[in-house]
Amino acid sequence: MREVVSIVRCESYEEEEVFKALQKSIDLIGGIRRFVKEGDRVLLKPNLLYGKAPEKAVTTHPAIVKGIIRMVQEAGGKPFIGDSPSIGGLMKTAERAGIKEIAEEMGCPLVEFNNPVSLSDRRGNFFKSIEIDQNVLDADVVINLPKWKTHAQMLLTLGVKNLFGCIPGARKALWHLKAGEDRRRFAQVLVDLYQIISPSLTVLDGVIGMDGNGPNSGRPISLGLILSSTDALSLDQVVCDLLGLPRLSLMTNRVALEAGLGSDEIEIVGERIEEVSISKFELPKLSSLNWGLPDFLGRLLKNTLTSKPVLEKGRCKKCGQCVESCPPRSLSLTEKGPSFDYGQCIRCFCCQEVCPEGAIHIEPGWILRGYHQIRGTKFNPTRSVFL
Repeated sequence: MREVVSIVRCESYEEEEVFKALQKSIDLIGGIRRFVKEGDRVLLKPNLLYGKAPEKAVTTHPAIVKGIIRMVQEAGGKPFIGDSPSIGGLMKTAERAGIKEIAEEMGCPLVEFNNPVSLSDRRGNFFKSIEIDQNVLDADVVINLPKWKTHAQMLLTLGVKNLFGCIPGARKALWHLKAGEDRRRFAQVLVDLYQIISPSLTVLDGVIGMDGNGPNSGRPISLGLILSSTDALSLDQVVCDLLGLPRLSLMTNRVALEAGLGSDEIEIVGERIEEVSISKFELPKLSSLNWGLPDFLGRLLKNTLTSKPVLEKGRCKKCGQCVESCPPRSLSLTEKGPSFDYGQCIRCFCCQEVCPEGAIHIEPGWILRGYHQIRGTKFNPTRSVFL
């Protein structure tokens, strides 16, 4: 059976325009009542990475969340919003992102994920046990509401990656530590989460996305699209198509397809790919974490071959949030600002993810930079990382 992904145009966050676009997008794949029945407790999982204003394009826009709340309520469901932000707690993050106001207006509870449950029964392909929040398990329906953004470690953060927020609080850092510098292993964590949670519906906010130094400090970019699907893996593949990227350049797609999950056979409804493709979109500057070298040689050449987080001192306010978020504790705060221990750094880029000033960027290793300078070629993240 072919998976279906709908693509609908939406040029602004004006509430009625968004609502009509959401209705059309979801109607194209069966309508909201296909997913929500009378009395269902429905978890809405937006991207609430960090508390920034909606126009910064860091979080799922309030108009998208409000439109989905309205649709769920009209179908007789009981929606609630849940997430586990990287910094600041759910209430503060939701307030700054404009979500708290619409939640109160619509009578939709906000629930912070702080009650981890260990699932030892083998629900995923890669890990024997994984912890997610009890509220996710208690929901009758999960609606996944990701934001279309770049991501310094995973290239893009879309439908599958958005579910990482279902792991409560500090336990996300533990999974970063378990994955270490292995991007494939972290993708396996994400794909297992997707299998366990199995959201009924994924709706991607691509009205205004983020490119460049995502997922927190990139550039808002007008994309004018909303995508919906019952299958987030298929939706993520279609985003690659829209960007002109090989589907396997997104590591979650790669590990899923190699494990026999998902399918290359996807039916597109609504807009045609060629009519709404994105021609100008800046990808984050990534490079391979180990270039497939033997472990001993990879460790020896780590800082010359791999990307690393670098501080722009003029922008740093010395708030210390990067230090707090660092899973291996490879950052320390000095009088001059954060100091990196690159020997301990696992290249998870959590520091870059949470920096409120955009003062941390990702810099390729000097060998890779020199290679492109000599050849006079432009650094291509998708080729350097995966292909």
